[in-house]
Amino acid sequence: DLCRAAMSRLYDRLVPEIFRAFQFQATRIERYIVGCYDAESGGYFRPHRDNTTQGTAHRRFAVSLNLNPDEYEGGDLRFPEFGRQTYRPPLGGAVVFSCSLLHEATPVTQGKRYAFLPFLYDEAAAQVRQENQQFLAT
Repeated sequence: DLCRAAMSRLYDRLVPEIFRAFQFQATRIERYIVGCYDAESGGYFRPHRDNTTQGTAHRRFAVSLNLNPDEYEGGDLRFPEFGRQTYRPPLGGAVVFSCSLLHEATPVTQGKRYAFLPFLYDEAAAQVRQENQQFLAT
């Protein structure tokens, strides 16, 4: 299946890089979501962190993989606590960052931005995820 093949390729490419940079062994990927940020609706994502609720506390690294970087204006990734610099990886390129970092997607001003937005975590975090799901389900 296409989704499984894409996730396998992403995992094979990212996990060694994350380990090399952060000495963190990601073993799991969460979410099969492609986000669409549309200029007509002022598509953006306000500043946030990706691991601040019980349902997201297990997340360690976020991925923003651009699927069409030449087809829109605006819509870049920014880390406001570190200045105004924005990031737009090339087609098939990704920004990988700690889920603890405050970040935002700036408004798309023209066109539509599509991005694949999974999260990575390890076995210890998988246990946290399981415990939190049980807690939230009761």
